[in-house]
Amino acid sequence: MEFQFAMPSAVRFGPRVASSTGDVVAGMGGSKVLFIYDAGVEAAGLTEGVRQSLEDQGLEVFDYNGVLANPPDTIVEETAAWAKQAGVDSLVALGGGSSIDCAKAINILLTNPAPITQYDGLGLVYAPTLPLVALPTTAGTASEVTSFTIITDTVRKKKMVIGGPHVGADMALLDPELTVGLPPDITASTGMDALTHAIEAYVSKGAMVPTDINALKAIELIAQYIKRATEDGTDREARENMLLGSMLAGFAFNSAVLGLVHSIAHPLSVHCGLPHGVANACVLPYVMAYNAPAVPERMRGIARALGIDVTGQSQKESAQAAVDLVSRLRRDLAIPSLSALGVRQDHFDRVADDALQEISTLFNPKQPTKEDVMSILKQAL
Repeated sequence: MEFQFAMPSAVRFGPRVASSTGDVVAGMGGSKVLFIYDAGVEAAGLTEGVRQSLEDQGLEVFDYNGVLANPPDTIVEETAAWAKQAGVDSLVALGGGSSIDCAKAINILLTNPAPITQYDGLGLVYAPTLPLVALPTTAGTASEVTSFTIITDTVRKKKMVIGGPHVGADMALLDPELTVGLPPDITASTGMDALTHAIEAYVSKGAMVPTDINALKAIELIAQYIKRATEDGTDREARENMLLGSMLAGFAFNSAVLGLVHSIAHPLSVHCGLPHGVANACVLPYVMAYNAPAVPERMRGIARALGIDVTGQSQKESAQAAVDLVSRLRRDLAIPSLSALGVRQDHFDRVADDALQEISTLFNPKQPTKEDVMSILKQAL
Protein backbone atom coordinates (compact mmCIF):
# COMPACT_ATOMS: atom_id res chain seq x y z
CA MET A 1 0.00 0.00 0.00
CA GLU A 2 1.29 3.45 -0.92
CA PHE A 3 -0.49 6.81 -1.00
CA GLN A 4 -0.02 10.53 -0.46
CA PHE A 5 -2.67 12.35 1.56
CA ALA A 6 -2.53 16.04 2.44
CA MET A 7 -4.68 18.99 3.48
CA PRO A 8 -3.55 22.60 3.06
CA SER A 9 -5.58 24.14 5.88
CA ALA A 10 -5.59 23.93 9.61
CA VAL A 11 -9.18 23.81 10.89
CA ARG A 12 -11.14 25.34 13.74
CA PHE A 13 -14.71 24.03 13.83
CA GLY A 14 -17.56 25.08 16.08
CA PRO A 15 -20.14 27.72 16.92
CA ARG A 16 -18.76 31.27 17.04
CA VAL A 17 -15.23 30.40 15.90
CA ALA A 18 -15.67 33.26 13.41
CA SER A 19 -15.09 35.64 16.32
CA SER A 20 -11.46 34.46 16.45
CA THR A 21 -10.68 35.70 12.91
CA GLY A 22 -8.75 38.74 14.09
CA ASP A 23 -6.68 36.69 16.54
CA VAL A 24 -5.83 34.20 13.80
CA VAL A 25 -4.78 36.83 11.26
CA ALA A 26 -2.73 38.75 13.84
CA GLY A 27 -1.07 35.49 14.87
CA MET A 28 -0.02 34.97 11.26
CA GLY A 29 1.66 38.37 11.24
CA GLY A 30 -0.99 40.21 9.26
CA SER A 31 -1.49 43.96 9.52
CA LYS A 32 -3.21 44.97 6.25
CA VAL A 33 -6.05 42.57 5.46
CA LEU A 34 -7.94 42.14 2.20
CA PHE A 35 -11.46 41.13 3.27
CA ILE A 36 -13.26 39.37 0.42
CA TYR A 37 -16.99 38.59 0.27
CA ASP A 38 -20.01 39.04 -1.99
CA ALA A 39 -22.99 41.36 -1.83
CA GLY A 40 -25.31 38.63 -0.59
CA VAL A 41 -23.15 37.82 2.42
CA GLU A 42 -22.96 41.52 3.23
CA ALA A 43 -26.74 41.93 2.91
CA ALA A 44 -27.24 38.96 5.26
CA GLY A 45 -25.27 40.83 7.94
CA LEU A 46 -22.48 38.26 8.15
CA THR A 47 -19.56 40.62 7.50
CA GLU A 48 -19.81 42.91 10.51
CA GLY A 49 -18.77 40.44 13.20
CA VAL A 50 -15.76 39.29 11.21
CA ARG A 51 -14.71 42.85 10.39
CA GLN A 52 -15.09 43.84 14.05
CA SER A 53 -12.88 40.93 15.05
CA LEU A 54 -10.20 42.17 12.64
CA GLU A 55 -10.44 45.79 13.77
CA ASP A 56 -10.32 44.77 17.44
CA GLN A 57 -6.82 43.50 16.74
CA GLY A 58 -5.81 46.84 15.23
CA LEU A 59 -5.70 45.45 11.69
CA GLU A 60 -6.26 47.70 8.69
CA VAL A 61 -9.10 46.25 6.60
CA PHE A 62 -9.49 46.66 2.84
CA ASP A 63 -12.93 45.44 1.69
CA TYR A 64 -13.72 43.81 -1.65
CA ASN A 65 -17.39 42.89 -2.08
CA GLY A 66 -17.52 42.42 -5.86
CA VAL A 67 -17.30 38.62 -5.96
CA LEU A 68 -19.41 37.04 -8.72
CA ALA A 69 -20.70 33.51 -9.07
CA ASN A 70 -18.30 31.35 -11.10
CA PRO A 71 -15.66 34.08 -10.57
CA PRO A 72 -14.07 35.30 -13.81
CA ASP A 73 -10.37 35.82 -14.35
CA THR A 74 -10.97 39.53 -15.02
CA ILE A 75 -12.05 40.42 -11.47
CA VAL A 76 -9.29 38.25 -10.02
CA GLU A 77 -6.62 40.17 -11.91
CA GLU A 78 -8.15 43.60 -11.30
CA THR A 79 -8.52 43.00 -7.58
CA ALA A 80 -5.05 41.50 -7.21
CA ALA A 81 -3.49 44.55 -8.87
CA TRP A 82 -5.41 46.88 -6.55
CA ALA A 83 -4.57 44.82 -3.45
CA LYS A 84 -0.90 44.67 -4.35
CA GLN A 85 -0.82 48.46 -4.71
CA ALA A 86 -2.50 48.79 -1.30
CA GLY A 87 0.23 46.64 0.25
CA VAL A 88 -2.02 43.99 1.79
CA ASP A 89 -0.16 41.24 3.61
CA SER A 90 -2.99 38.83 4.45
CA LEU A 91 -6.46 37.83 3.25
CA VAL A 92 -9.79 36.80 4.78
CA ALA A 93 -12.48 35.20 2.62
CA LEU A 94 -16.07 34.98 3.85
CA GLY A 95 -18.76 33.29 1.79
CA GLY A 96 -19.48 30.35 -0.44
CA GLY A 97 -17.14 28.70 -2.87
CA SER A 98 -17.05 31.68 -5.21
CA SER A 99 -15.70 34.06 -2.55
CA ILE A 100 -13.14 31.59 -1.26
CA ASP A 101 -12.03 30.54 -4.75
CA CYS A 102 -11.75 34.18 -5.75
CA ALA A 103 -9.59 34.90 -2.68
CA LYS A 104 -7.31 31.96 -3.42
CA ALA A 105 -6.77 33.14 -6.99
CA ILE A 106 -6.15 36.73 -5.93
CA ASN A 107 -3.65 35.45 -3.37
CA ILE A 108 -1.77 33.58 -6.10
CA LEU A 109 -1.32 36.81 -8.05
CA LEU A 110 -0.09 38.75 -5.01
CA THR A 111 3.13 36.72 -5.03
CA ASN A 112 3.15 35.19 -8.53
CA PRO A 113 3.01 37.01 -11.88
CA ALA A 114 -0.22 37.53 -13.82
CA PRO A 115 -2.18 36.35 -15.75
CA ILE A 116 -4.05 33.80 -13.66
CA THR A 117 -4.71 31.70 -16.77
CA GLN A 118 -1.12 30.44 -16.82
CA TYR A 119 -1.78 28.43 -13.65
CA ASP A 120 -4.59 26.32 -15.13
CA GLY A 121 -3.62 22.79 -14.09
CA LEU A 122 -1.87 21.13 -11.18
CA GLY A 123 1.38 22.16 -9.49
CA LEU A 124 1.99 25.32 -11.53
CA VAL A 125 1.97 27.88 -8.67
CA TYR A 126 5.59 28.12 -7.53
CA ALA A 127 5.89 31.08 -5.15
CA PRO A 128 4.43 30.81 -1.63
CA THR A 129 1.32 32.92 -1.09
CA LEU A 130 0.24 35.25 1.73
CA PRO A 131 -1.65 34.08 4.84
CA LEU A 132 -5.29 33.35 3.96
CA VAL A 133 -8.14 32.61 6.38
CA ALA A 134 -11.36 31.17 4.92
CA LEU A 135 -14.80 31.18 6.53
CA PRO A 136 -17.50 29.28 4.62
CA THR A 137 -21.12 30.43 4.79
CA THR A 138 -22.44 27.39 2.91
CA ALA A 139 -22.02 23.65 3.39
CA GLY A 140 -21.02 22.73 -0.11
CA THR A 141 -17.76 23.45 -1.92
CA ALA A 142 -15.30 22.80 0.95
CA SER A 143 -13.03 25.28 -0.80
CA GLU A 144 -11.84 26.38 2.64
CA VAL A 145 -9.95 23.08 3.11
CA THR A 146 -8.79 22.20 -0.43
CA SER A 147 -5.78 22.93 -2.61
CA PHE A 148 -7.93 23.92 -5.60
CA THR A 149 -9.51 27.08 -6.93
CA ILE A 150 -11.99 27.17 -9.81
CA ILE A 151 -11.85 30.31 -11.93
CA THR A 152 -13.57 31.04 -15.24
CA ASP A 153 -11.33 31.84 -18.21
CA THR A 154 -13.49 34.42 -19.98
CA VAL A 155 -11.62 34.12 -23.29
CA ARG A 156 -11.64 30.33 -23.61
CA LYS A 157 -15.06 30.03 -21.93
CA LYS A 158 -13.64 27.41 -19.59
CA LYS A 159 -13.61 26.73 -15.87
CA MET A 160 -9.95 26.47 -14.91
CA VAL A 161 -8.95 24.04 -12.16
CA ILE A 162 -5.88 25.51 -10.46
CA GLY A 163 -4.45 23.19 -7.85
CA GLY A 164 -1.42 22.18 -5.85
CA PRO A 165 0.89 23.72 -3.25
CA HIS A 166 0.42 27.42 -2.39
CA VAL A 167 -3.24 27.44 -3.52
CA GLY A 168 -5.19 26.54 -0.36
CA ALA A 169 -6.12 28.62 2.67
CA ASP A 170 -3.84 28.46 5.71
CA MET A 171 -6.69 28.38 8.23
CA ALA A 172 -10.33 27.37 7.83
CA LEU A 173 -12.76 28.68 10.43
CA LEU A 174 -15.90 26.57 10.10
CA ASP A 175 -18.66 28.23 12.11
CA PRO A 176 -22.08 26.59 11.69
CA GLU A 177 -23.72 29.82 12.89
CA LEU A 178 -22.68 31.45 9.60
CA THR A 179 -24.89 28.98 7.71
CA VAL A 180 -28.03 29.39 9.84
CA GLY A 181 -30.86 30.89 7.80
CA LEU A 182 -29.35 30.03 4.42
CA PRO A 183 -32.22 29.93 1.88
CA PRO A 184 -33.62 26.48 1.04
CA ASP A 185 -32.56 26.48 -2.63
CA ILE A 186 -28.96 27.35 -1.80
CA THR A 187 -28.90 24.86 1.08
CA ALA A 188 -30.13 22.14 -1.27
CA SER A 189 -27.79 22.87 -4.19
CA THR A 190 -24.67 23.35 -2.08
CA GLY A 191 -25.54 20.24 -0.07
CA MET A 192 -25.83 18.21 -3.27
CA ASP A 193 -22.46 19.63 -4.32
CA ALA A 194 -20.95 18.26 -1.10
CA LEU A 195 -22.62 14.88 -1.65
CA THR A 196 -21.21 14.80 -5.17
CA HIS A 197 -17.73 15.51 -3.80
CA ALA A 198 -17.96 12.58 -1.41
CA ILE A 199 -19.37 10.10 -3.93
CA GLU A 200 -16.90 11.05 -6.66
CA ALA A 201 -13.95 10.89 -4.27
CA TYR A 202 -15.01 7.42 -3.13
CA VAL A 203 -15.14 5.97 -6.67
CA SER A 204 -12.16 7.98 -7.97
CA LYS A 205 -9.09 6.25 -9.39
CA GLY A 206 -7.19 8.32 -6.82
CA ALA A 207 -9.11 6.96 -3.83
CA MET A 208 -7.12 5.73 -0.85
CA VAL A 209 -7.80 4.63 2.72
CA PRO A 210 -7.97 8.12 4.32
CA THR A 211 -10.10 9.53 1.50
CA ASP A 212 -12.44 6.53 1.73
CA ILE A 213 -12.97 7.08 5.45
CA ASN A 214 -13.76 10.76 5.00
CA ALA A 215 -15.93 10.22 1.91
CA LEU A 216 -18.14 7.56 3.48
CA LYS A 217 -18.70 9.58 6.67
CA ALA A 218 -19.51 12.63 4.55
CA ILE A 219 -22.10 10.67 2.54
CA GLU A 220 -23.66 9.39 5.76
CA LEU A 221 -23.94 12.85 7.34
CA ILE A 222 -25.22 14.62 4.24
CA ALA A 223 -27.80 11.94 3.46
CA GLN A 224 -29.07 12.14 7.04
CA TYR A 225 -29.25 15.92 7.41
CA ILE A 226 -29.67 17.61 4.01
CA LYS A 227 -33.49 17.52 4.02
CA ARG A 228 -33.68 18.85 7.57
CA ALA A 229 -31.27 21.68 6.79
CA THR A 230 -33.19 22.58 3.64
CA GLU A 231 -36.62 22.49 5.30
CA ASP A 232 -35.59 24.47 8.40
CA GLY A 233 -32.87 27.05 8.07
CA THR A 234 -32.65 27.39 11.86
CA ASP A 235 -32.06 23.69 12.60
CA ARG A 236 -28.63 24.07 14.18
CA GLU A 237 -27.96 20.35 14.52
CA ALA A 238 -28.61 19.87 10.82
CA ARG A 239 -26.51 22.91 9.90
CA GLU A 240 -23.58 21.74 11.99
CA ASN A 241 -23.62 18.23 10.54
CA MET A 242 -23.98 19.48 6.97
CA LEU A 243 -20.96 21.74 7.45
CA LEU A 244 -19.03 18.82 8.94
CA GLY A 245 -20.06 16.56 6.06
CA SER A 246 -18.98 19.16 3.52
CA MET A 247 -15.60 19.54 5.23
CA LEU A 248 -15.00 15.77 5.30
CA ALA A 249 -15.92 15.53 1.62
CA GLY A 250 -13.30 18.21 1.00
CA PHE A 251 -10.72 16.18 2.90
CA ALA A 252 -11.58 13.27 0.61
CA PHE A 253 -11.55 14.91 -2.81
CA ASN A 254 -8.55 17.12 -2.09
CA SER A 255 -6.38 14.01 -2.45
CA ALA A 256 -8.62 11.60 -4.40
CA VAL A 257 -9.79 14.30 -6.88
CA LEU A 258 -13.25 14.10 -8.48
CA GLY A 259 -14.82 12.60 -11.60
CA LEU A 260 -17.19 12.89 -14.53
CA VAL A 261 -19.98 14.69 -12.66
CA HIS A 262 -17.74 17.70 -12.13
CA SER A 263 -16.30 17.41 -15.62
CA ILE A 264 -19.81 17.85 -17.02
CA ALA A 265 -20.94 20.41 -14.45
CA HIS A 266 -18.14 22.86 -15.19
CA PRO A 267 -19.06 23.45 -18.87
CA LEU A 268 -22.76 23.44 -17.96
CA SER A 269 -22.02 26.41 -15.69
CA VAL A 270 -19.88 28.20 -18.26
CA HIS A 271 -22.07 27.70 -21.34
CA CYS A 272 -25.55 27.46 -19.80
CA GLY A 273 -25.22 29.60 -16.67
CA LEU A 274 -26.13 26.87 -14.18
CA PRO A 275 -25.04 27.26 -10.54
CA HIS A 276 -22.33 24.69 -9.84
CA GLY A 277 -24.20 22.69 -7.21
CA VAL A 278 -27.33 22.55 -9.36
CA ALA A 279 -25.35 21.30 -12.35
CA ASN A 280 -23.81 18.57 -10.20
CA ALA A 281 -27.19 17.52 -8.82
CA CYS A 282 -28.72 17.29 -12.29
CA VAL A 283 -26.21 14.77 -13.63
CA LEU A 284 -25.07 12.94 -10.46
CA PRO A 285 -27.50 9.98 -10.55
CA TYR A 286 -26.86 9.36 -14.25
CA VAL A 287 -23.08 9.38 -13.84
CA MET A 288 -23.44 7.04 -10.86
CA ALA A 289 -25.42 4.62 -13.04
CA TYR A 290 -22.81 4.94 -15.81
CA ASN A 291 -19.93 4.22 -13.40
CA ALA A 292 -21.65 1.43 -11.47
CA PRO A 293 -20.46 -1.54 -13.60
CA ALA A 294 -16.83 -0.42 -13.14
CA VAL A 295 -17.03 -0.11 -9.33
CA PRO A 296 -19.81 -2.44 -8.09
CA GLU A 297 -18.40 -2.96 -4.59
CA ARG A 298 -17.82 0.77 -4.13
CA MET A 299 -21.39 1.47 -5.18
CA ARG A 300 -22.48 -1.00 -2.51
CA GLY A 301 -20.46 1.01 0.04
CA ILE A 302 -22.17 4.21 -1.12
CA ALA A 303 -25.56 2.55 -0.72
CA ARG A 304 -24.74 1.57 2.87
CA ALA A 305 -23.52 5.11 3.66
CA LEU A 306 -26.75 6.51 2.22
CA GLY A 307 -28.63 4.43 4.80
CA ILE A 308 -29.83 1.67 2.47
CA ASP A 309 -30.13 -1.87 3.87
CA VAL A 310 -28.29 -3.92 1.24
CA THR A 311 -28.75 -7.26 3.03
CA GLY A 312 -29.59 -9.91 0.47
CA GLN A 313 -29.10 -7.57 -2.48
CA SER A 314 -26.75 -8.27 -5.36
CA GLN A 315 -24.11 -5.67 -6.20
CA LYS A 316 -26.22 -4.57 -9.16
CA GLU A 317 -29.32 -4.20 -6.98
CA SER A 318 -27.52 -2.20 -4.29
CA ALA A 319 -25.97 0.07 -6.93
CA GLN A 320 -29.39 0.73 -8.45
CA ALA A 321 -30.80 1.43 -4.99
CA ALA A 322 -28.12 4.08 -4.45
CA VAL A 323 -28.87 5.67 -7.82
CA ASP A 324 -32.60 5.66 -7.11
CA LEU A 325 -32.14 7.25 -3.68
CA VAL A 326 -29.98 10.07 -5.08
CA SER A 327 -32.54 10.65 -7.85
CA ARG A 328 -35.35 10.90 -5.29
CA LEU A 329 -33.28 13.19 -3.12
CA ARG A 330 -32.76 15.58 -6.01
CA ARG A 331 -36.50 15.66 -6.68
CA ASP A 332 -37.38 16.00 -2.99
CA LEU A 333 -35.07 19.01 -2.76
CA ALA A 334 -36.85 20.60 -5.75
CA ILE A 335 -33.74 20.80 -7.91
CA PRO A 336 -34.97 21.20 -11.52
CA SER A 337 -34.00 19.13 -14.55
CA LEU A 338 -31.62 20.51 -17.18
CA SER A 339 -34.48 21.33 -19.56
CA ALA A 340 -36.33 23.24 -16.83
CA LEU A 341 -33.15 25.27 -16.35
CA GLY A 342 -33.04 26.22 -20.03
CA VAL A 343 -30.41 23.74 -21.20
CA ARG A 344 -31.03 22.59 -24.77
CA GLN A 345 -29.73 19.65 -26.77
CA ASP A 346 -27.82 22.02 -29.04
CA HIS A 347 -25.63 22.82 -26.00
CA PHE A 348 -24.61 19.19 -25.59
CA ASP A 349 -21.92 19.00 -28.26
CA ARG A 350 -19.84 21.81 -26.73
CA VAL A 351 -20.46 20.63 -23.17
CA ALA A 352 -19.40 17.07 -24.03
CA ASP A 353 -16.24 18.20 -25.82
CA ASP A 354 -15.23 20.36 -22.87
CA ALA A 355 -16.06 17.67 -20.30
CA LEU A 356 -13.62 15.27 -21.92
CA GLN A 357 -10.83 17.84 -21.47
CA GLU A 358 -11.39 18.30 -17.73
CA ILE A 359 -8.75 17.01 -15.29
CA SER A 360 -11.41 15.22 -13.26
CA THR A 361 -12.29 12.98 -16.21
CA LEU A 362 -8.90 11.28 -15.82
CA PHE A 363 -9.89 10.16 -12.31
CA ASN A 364 -13.32 8.82 -13.22
CA PRO A 365 -13.45 5.04 -12.73
CA LYS A 366 -14.70 4.54 -16.28
CA GLN A 367 -13.22 6.53 -19.16
CA PRO A 368 -16.07 8.07 -21.18
CA THR A 369 -16.43 8.72 -24.87
CA LYS A 370 -18.18 11.78 -26.24
CA GLU A 371 -21.20 9.57 -26.96
CA ASP A 372 -21.25 8.50 -23.29
CA VAL A 373 -21.34 12.11 -22.12
CA MET A 374 -24.04 12.98 -24.65
CA SER A 375 -26.12 10.07 -23.38
CA ILE A 376 -25.78 11.22 -19.76
CA LEU A 377 -26.83 14.76 -20.72
CA LYS A 378 -29.88 13.47 -22.60
CA GLN A 379 -30.95 11.42 -19.58
CA ALA A 380 -30.57 14.49 -17.34
CA LEU A 381 -32.55 16.70 -19.70
